[in-house]
Amino acid sequence: MGMETEISPLEQAKVLLKDFNIDGASLFDHLPVLRIQVSESQFSRVMELRSELVEKLKPTGFRFISLDLDTPQ
Repeated sequence: MGMETEISPLEQAKVLLKDFNIDGASLFDHLPVLRIQVSESQFSRVMELRSELVEKLKPTGFRFISLDLDTPQ
């Protein structure tokens, strides 16, 4: 019998962003808020995909999805 490990909401969110080809994002878990920082070059892509991202990210357990206007350090 294998032990199943539950993936955290933050880890699920990281996988989803990779699935959308959003590279170099920094994610921060402030449950119920997910804060996302992306590079300037990725910002417009995230905005274009915002509806799909919210639809996929909310079921991971975050009630609010926030895009941080600051860039990752």
